[in-house]
Amino acid sequence: MSAQGCGLAGPEALNIAVPLEVHIHANNWGLMSLVFAGLILDYYPQFAGRPLAWPRTITPIYWLMTLGALGLVLGPWTGSLWFTVPGLVMHLTATLLVVANMVQPIWGDKAAWSPGMWHLTTAYIWILAPVMVAPLIILGVPGFPGMGVEQNAPQALIYGWVLQVGFALVPYLFRLFFAPRQPARLGGNWFSLAAVHLGGVLLWLGIFFVDARAMLHGGAYALWAVAFLPIVWEVAQVMRGAVADWEEATAVVSHP
Repeated sequence: MSAQGCGLAGPEALNIAVPLEVHIHANNWGLMSLVFAGLILDYYPQFAGRPLAWPRTITPIYWLMTLGALGLVLGPWTGSLWFTVPGLVMHLTATLLVVANMVQPIWGDKAAWSPGMWHLTTAYIWILAPVMVAPLIILGVPGFPGMGVEQNAPQALIYGWVLQVGFALVPYLFRLFFAPRQPARLGGNWFSLAAVHLGGVLLWLGIFFVDARAMLHGGAYALWAVAFLPIVWEVAQVMRGAVADWEEATAVVSHP
């Protein structure tokens, strides 16, 4: 599903109608969506301390997401909505099932809603936002900045979605593999959660307020940058503890 071959052979040789859209869809929906869904569904029982809401949906999620991604790639490749629309419906259905599997078991359990869990669940808001405005773009609603959405929404999607999944799972996986004696918990804190979402809001505001776009988008990227700081610190602390444990375990005790 990777778009790298498209770049090597050239869009003209492959008869690609909209090369940039094919590239974005292949990487976002054909790669990252599947990887993230797999990690979440696989590790959820460990970091949440309870099973998925509907474990039997894992196989349907895989096929819906895979075939949906194929449709979302073939749509702009052929310039046909006959691939894009079914692909979007299938992929969106699978995505909602992933989120529902996370949310339903912890619904009403305030203790389970750590910043990391909020990162994982609310990250998918930034997938739904472009989907919700897509009909306005397709219908060409007068006054709606369709071109601005098409140009800038991918940044909000990437930084609002990909960053948050990474913020939650990267520290968790570091703890799991490098510090097994520490309790493995999701990464992130309330600052990283607020900063990354506020950055997404500013970027979307910049789409509609053209005169202030540079300032709003600059603020968005600044917030996304500082949102990294607690995550980097968290991973560094995990690795520091892991190195200390390793040194203690391998230390040579000298006898007089």
